[in-house]
Amino acid sequence: MNLADLLDEFNIVIDTAEGLTELRSLILGLAVRGKLVSQDPNDEPASELLKKIEAEKKRLYKEDEIRKPKKLKNVSDEEAPFEIPKNWIWTRLGKTANDVHYGYTESADFEISEPKFLRITDIQDGKVDWKNTPGCTIEEDEIPKYQLHNGDLLIARTGGTVGKSFLINDVEYSAVFASYLIRFIPTFTDTSEYIYKYLYTKLYWDQLYESTSGTGQPNVNATKLSNLLFPLPPLAEQHRIVQKIESLFAEVDVLEEKLNRQTKLDEKLQQAVNAEVQQAPDAGSSKSAWNFITSNFDTLYHTPEAIDNLKKNILNEAVRGRLVPQNPNDEPASELLKKIKAEKQRLYDEGEIRKPKDLPPVKEDEIPFEIPESWEWCRLGDSILDIYGGSTPSKSNPQYWNGEYYWASVKDLNDDQIYIDKTIDTITELAISKNKTKLVPADNVIVCTRMGLGKINLNTVDVSINQDLKALILPKSVSHLFFFYVYKTMEIIGSGMTVSGIRQDELLKIPFQFPPLEEQHRIVQRIEELFDICDRFKAQLEQRQGVNERLVKGLVGEVLEGN
Repeated sequence: MNLADLLDEFNIVIDTAEGLTELRSLILGLAVRGKLVSQDPNDEPASELLKKIEAEKKRLYKEDEIRKPKKLKNVSDEEAPFEIPKNWIWTRLGKTANDVHYGYTESADFEISEPKFLRITDIQDGKVDWKNTPGCTIEEDEIPKYQLHNGDLLIARTGGTVGKSFLINDVEYSAVFASYLIRFIPTFTDTSEYIYKYLYTKLYWDQLYESTSGTGQPNVNATKLSNLLFPLPPLAEQHRIVQKIESLFAEVDVLEEKLNRQTKLDEKLQQAVNAEVQQAPDAGSSKSAWNFITSNFDTLYHTPEAIDNLKKNILNEAVRGRLVPQNPNDEPASELLKKIKAEKQRLYDEGEIRKPKDLPPVKEDEIPFEIPESWEWCRLGDSILDIYGGSTPSKSNPQYWNGEYYWASVKDLNDDQIYIDKTIDTITELAISKNKTKLVPADNVIVCTRMGLGKINLNTVDVSINQDLKALILPKSVSHLFFFYVYKTMEIIGSGMTVSGIRQDELLKIPFQFPPLEEQHRIVQRIEELFDICDRFKAQLEQRQGVNERLVKGLVGEVLEGN
């Protein structure tokens, strides 16, 4: 299979941005292996080009135009990562350059128009807005050392952009560059474009990552950059390679535009369907809209992210009373709240809980949206029986740890799960008695109030908790799953200078929408039905994407073997 055939196949199998990235990487990989364009026996071999580069550097040094070139080792046969054509040569990247050096250290000044002071942050999406690039203060005799010229290559040497490169072309201003950049000055500017393409290849990035591994802050220096292995083709072939890459990338860009258009159309269609659901005047109309979604799921949703957004929409509709119809025969939520209040009083009278605090009614200006008449706005604390926290037994006492009791911290709460049935750490009975740590009985709610604010899980086992968590003890007359789903939609706002958290009294005062108990069960059942559909389609989608990825890799392999 050749590359043209592969592009035709990619029209069929690519349906993600990642696939397009894979295709661009393949094109560059073929380019530096000498498999993108045919070799011409009339081309002057790369070995001769390298000799000319070395001779030119010697001349420039003798004429005091450049510093003395550093000696770099030849590339041994054992070092070569793959075979290249006979008229190519493996060399070091630095051997093709007059100089590899760092930029000027100074502060940017937008009041200075020239010289421009190019920084990493001024290079966005492979472009520079020279007009809005700041200037800097620099002595006149220092400018030539850092003056940028067409054909220069700049490479970020530290931080999150380490290794990113930029080719200087058509500079309209006098410009110098900042110290967090490395300038690579090719001896012959005719080679700049090919070197620039090399700086996007997997070969380049693999070597770069290897050279920066084990360091706290990712960085690359001029020495490491100079010593990178570099497959050098004849100059004439370099030009053909660059031209071919740009031609093929233009075709990939067409595929990307097509994919982006389809993605935007999908998003508009999803938004229209979601709006239809949200604007439904009642649960019956909403149910019709959801039935339409489930009947046309594979047409409407093509990405895991779109399905995740749909699940959020399902929850938002559920907690507004629009997911299932109301039943006039249900006991109103107001009566359920009275029963919960009476149960709390009984437990207090029997010494089971602390004295319940009366919470203020929810004010009209606190209500974020309308709910059905049979529902009630209350405080979160009105819907629970009790709340308490935990503690961390001393880590220095081994008698407290690795015992028979589960002990939960923030790391045990998982956004992708509903239940906690085990914990990473366990504690002993001694730890519980000495630290006054309560065991939270199974079938209650654990929430984060610091470091992971907003996380919630239901515990299926007795568990103790640390100080960053709270246990919410729910009445048996409340659907724990309904409480879980409502909590997932709530905006839990914390405060604090170092770690954001919410105080217990603030948590209990959060407005909470409460339906009749029978409707809670119907809502949970409907959520789970719709979530099951979402999860099945998401699994099918991920499976299909996995098949496509394997197909892409297979096609890539065919191209590599066939060229």
